[in-house]
Amino acid sequence: MIKDSPKLKELFSSLGYSEEDYKKIINNNFLITYKEETLYTKVLLIYNYLISLNYTKDEVIKMTKTLPAIYSLSIDNMKQKTKDMMELGYTKEEVIKMAKTLPAIYGLSIDNMKQKIEDVMSLGYTKEEVIKMTKMKPQIYCYDIENMKEKIKDLIELGYAEAEVIKMAKVSPSIYGLTIENMKEKIKDLIELGYTEKEVIKITKMFPTIYGLTIENMKEKIEDVMSLGYTEKEVIKITKMFPVIYGLTIENMKQKIEDVMSLGYIEKEVIKITKMFPVIYGLSIENMKQKIEDIMELGYTREEVIKMTKTLPTIYGYNIENMKQKIKDVISLGYTKEEVIKITRIFPAIYSYSIENIKQKTEFYDSID
Repeated sequence: MIKDSPKLKELFSSLGYSEEDYKKIINNNFLITYKEETLYTKVLLIYNYLISLNYTKDEVIKMTKTLPAIYSLSIDNMKQKTKDMMELGYTKEEVIKMAKTLPAIYGLSIDNMKQKIEDVMSLGYTKEEVIKMTKMKPQIYCYDIENMKEKIKDLIELGYAEAEVIKMAKVSPSIYGLTIENMKEKIKDLIELGYTEKEVIKITKMFPTIYGLTIENMKEKIEDVMSLGYTEKEVIKITKMFPVIYGLTIENMKQKIEDVMSLGYIEKEVIKITKMFPVIYGLSIENMKQKIEDIMELGYTREEVIKMTKTLPTIYGYNIENMKQKIKDVISLGYTKEEVIKITRIFPAIYSYSIENIKQKTEFYDSID
């Protein structure tokens, strides 16, 4: 055991570690048996190798403080682990990124990782989905499969179907790392914000990442969104429709308002249409510009498209092919294309009706002359 080594202490200090970090690392069970010179050499080699992988100095320090045993590994083994993981379906850059979050990856056996992939697949995922999930949450490789099965059962008891739990974890695999007590507490907290229990289950199906947010951050987000021009009641309402808002930064939301204004709206109108269709906050401005151009090709002017979307902002979420089909369907009822364009300018909500609904209405009005 290296009780006190001025040479090692100086090395760690020069690399950016505190004295406390130095003591913790050299007293690790995997390093404690090394001789001073051997450990000195390994630390330098591994540290410089990690830097060569484009980790920052702070990242290397954080990784090795989290897992001091990294300094007991050989560079050849670390290189081999990267190659093995690339064969599983990751890129070299993804392996490097995953190790920032879970440096223990460099110490796991590839056989254990392959087995974990198979175990997680048995829960209802494809291999591609498991790879994607572990990119987001590499800690899955350290989770016990029985605990994951138990988490699925616990979530079913909260009100989700098994298929919904599987789907939620594809988007937010971190739910497997949360305790059921914390999740129950989060549900209570959300109810206190103004949602019903049924609504909480619904919005967490849509945006399961909510379970990883603190209630303080959510309260702060509500206040931030209110500062944009919404009432608290309206914030709760739009987050029921589009809970992803809780994952957006207020700066991004402000920028989206400015971007949408540049299309031909005033700020008051942007707030109004996002109350009706908050998904706009999740659309790219390029996508919205393209949708305007696509609709103009149907026979509208730009000004008419902007006016229509003020009444029916959900148009930004419609598939242009479906809109073309709706025009054909209405023409089949006895209208000309020009007439369809004219009536949808005045009443764009027709695009939201099913053709059966439109037929029923026209038959009703025909019956009363």
